[in-house]
Amino acid sequence: MANSDLDPESGRSSPILTSLNSSSALILVHDDEDETLDADCVQEPEDIDDDDDSPYLGITRPYVQPLSPTTVLLYLLAPYLKLGAMLLPNADLPLKLSIPLLLAFAVLAAFARQIWYLLSRYLQKGPGEEDVLVDAFSMSRGSRITRQRLRGTIRSGTRAVIGISRLFLATTYLREASHTLLLSLPSDIYISNWALTLILAVFTYPFVIAQSLGSKRIIYSTWISIASYVLWFFCVIYAHANGAPTSHSSWLRMGSLWEGVTTIAFTFTSSSTLTLYASLKASAHAAKSAASKTPLSRSFKILSIVSVALAVCLTFPSLIFAASPNKPQSQDTPGYRLGPFILALSAITLLLGIPLVLTTTPSLPIPERLRRRTTIPLSKTIIFIIVVILALVPMNVFRVYSDILIFCALVGTYFLPALVHITTHFFKRPLSIIVPALPSTLDNPLSANFSSSLPPLPDSSFGLVSPTSTPPNSANDPLLQRKELMLRRKQFGRRIIWDIGVWTLLLPVGGGGFVWAAARIAGRC
Repeated sequence: MANSDLDPESGRSSPILTSLNSSSALILVHDDEDETLDADCVQEPEDIDDDDDSPYLGITRPYVQPLSPTTVLLYLLAPYLKLGAMLLPNADLPLKLSIPLLLAFAVLAAFARQIWYLLSRYLQKGPGEEDVLVDAFSMSRGSRITRQRLRGTIRSGTRAVIGISRLFLATTYLREASHTLLLSLPSDIYISNWALTLILAVFTYPFVIAQSLGSKRIIYSTWISIASYVLWFFCVIYAHANGAPTSHSSWLRMGSLWEGVTTIAFTFTSSSTLTLYASLKASAHAAKSAASKTPLSRSFKILSIVSVALAVCLTFPSLIFAASPNKPQSQDTPGYRLGPFILALSAITLLLGIPLVLTTTPSLPIPERLRRRTTIPLSKTIIFIIVVILALVPMNVFRVYSDILIFCALVGTYFLPALVHITTHFFKRPLSIIVPALPSTLDNPLSANFSSSLPPLPDSSFGLVSPTSTPPNSANDPLLQRKELMLRRKQFGRRIIWDIGVWTLLLPVGGGGFVWAAARIAGRC
């Protein structure tokens, strides 16, 4: 290259900084060693306020489609109004402890989502968490083959863990829907649990094989699931007001890790954060004009906060019922007569939550020649068959994978994003390095040739300076220096708050949770 010098240590060419006749005191120098880095800008995730100028990641998964803000809000809210929310009336905790815990985990869940999507924007990776994990935990040094093998291993391991956790979640939904619906049937109707599970599986299969989140079957089933939960919620309020118990039967079938605190934390667990972010940005990219600004309704941060706020409003009364349970009364009261209807609504809520879980489950590595021979989605069909089989396992086996489920859900929601953030910003090289430009460029002939080819720059006056005139030195401008100092102080304060939140997720929440889970399992063995 004509405008480069050879670095004697690395042997790589680096641009001559003095050849850039810029009025800025700082320039951006990219690190070209890591072949995976394709970012054009350097931004700390805590320095990004809105997503109007975020990079468009594109669609790289078949299940990711452009979605409207309403649909994205639907998918962000749906995981919060499922099994965890239904088990809250069983949480035996006083209100002075349960309500603060609910609010704390709601804030931490929103904060964890913020970490995920800001990491995706910083690394320009997506639309899945696995892409961010591969970039965070892969090596930037070593041979090309070693790096590729490590990235492949991390990607395969991440897909396996995500697939297993979602498989167990869908299995739990199907199993508990079958048990709960069986309890709601009249006493003169007898049907075995395995037969009812197969019937529900046949009913759910057409929704499960939908190809993307934009499918109407997924959207409608999710809407019905949330509507059934809202009906269940108001029926539980009515039953409690009329003296009927509000506990859920699924509580007795859960494993040893399902306690009051962990159930509250499980209520705000979710997945597919980056998938929904990519779908929202794809929709905004398709609808955005050159002159218009992205409205707040398309802000992922706003939609995430709204979903968490709605979930808090639709869950905290259940903790009040748990803190003040009703005493057994006559079964002739209206609250008791509403019991079968409440059980049926909870079964519908869980059953129609399965398609959303399995739609974004990583597909199985089926050979291409087998997929071309049939129009049936083999991967989704095989995964759903495994879900049905696991839903029929004995109770002691189910309790084991219910513990695995809550462990994976809590780690993936609260601990993992904090770990990825710290790994990316504390232990890995930055995407770009900002260095000061050399102050004098007038004596450099290359600089003169470069500046002569540029158009004239506006001066502080209303005229134009000539191409040979010297641009103003912004580094010595006292007003710009004061603005820069104020901006640095503001960013420094925000980074302190951000780091406190990240380390809180990593150590007190994550580390304390690991210690408690180990002690709990050891005590039950």
